[in-house]
Amino acid sequence: MITAEQIAHFQTFGFLGLKQVFSIEEIGEIGRVFDDLLEEDRRGQPALDEKQQSRYHRLQSVYGIAERPPTLTGLVADDRVYETVCQLLGDGCRWLCSEGHHYLGDTRWHPDGGSTQDYFFIKVSLYLDPLTKETGCLRVIPGSHRSPLHDDLKHLGDREGPADRPTPQIDLPGPEVPSFPLESTPGDVFFLNMNLWHASFGGQPGRRHLALNFTPEPTLPEHIALLKKDYQGVLNLMEQVQHGHPGRVFSDDFLQSDNPRIQQLVSTWVEWGLR
Repeated sequence: MITAEQIAHFQTFGFLGLKQVFSIEEIGEIGRVFDDLLEEDRRGQPALDEKQQSRYHRLQSVYGIAERPPTLTGLVADDRVYETVCQLLGDGCRWLCSEGHHYLGDTRWHPDGGSTQDYFFIKVSLYLDPLTKETGCLRVIPGSHRSPLHDDLKHLGDREGPADRPTPQIDLPGPEVPSFPLESTPGDVFFLNMNLWHASFGGQPGRRHLALNFTPEPTLPEHIALLKKDYQGVLNLMEQVQHGHPGRVFSDDFLQSDNPRIQQLVSTWVEWGLR
């Protein structure tokens, strides 16, 4: 359980970091399963080609990675993840998807979410290697999950945009943009509003990142439309960046789990008949 002060920190700044949530032994096992699944997806092939690497800033990505092996599926319902997410999103929270990445190098400034301030997604991030500001840890711009700051920063993701863009212009190289570094050691967990602007610089290829993504319960037509759009977006990414193309986001075992927490999390997808 997190405190009222921690919830206020997340709401105000758009992120919350918890130190050493998982033990060295737990992270070691998570890392082994993670590595095996990415190796399995490569099927003996090299990582992404140069063009894909340049576009996605990743050596390799696998979506739906936590929906298959028990070691990773267990994280979804683990008290240390699930209960914290419920405190931040509400007890009716739902599952979005999971991601596993090997990063290539720098990543430009960007938000992951296209949701609104009142209906937003949460990314739970576990970095499986020690990371500092100088070695590619995630950098965030506190408070950038909310407007007007969120909108004022849109030029950071499109530095070649129109000269008359009605937002402040910050003519700084990416690494010099004022930000907060989320330095971490394996076992730390970060909870991030996916509208938050973030980037990383200076890291070596092969940094490992496991992400578990959650959403509030959809109650309005625009929520449903947003989730279905995101689902299709994940399918498209799987086609573009994965070696294997399963044509689905979730496994049957995950959708038919006997864990009550996972049953609730996937209930919307089951109702819609999406896999």
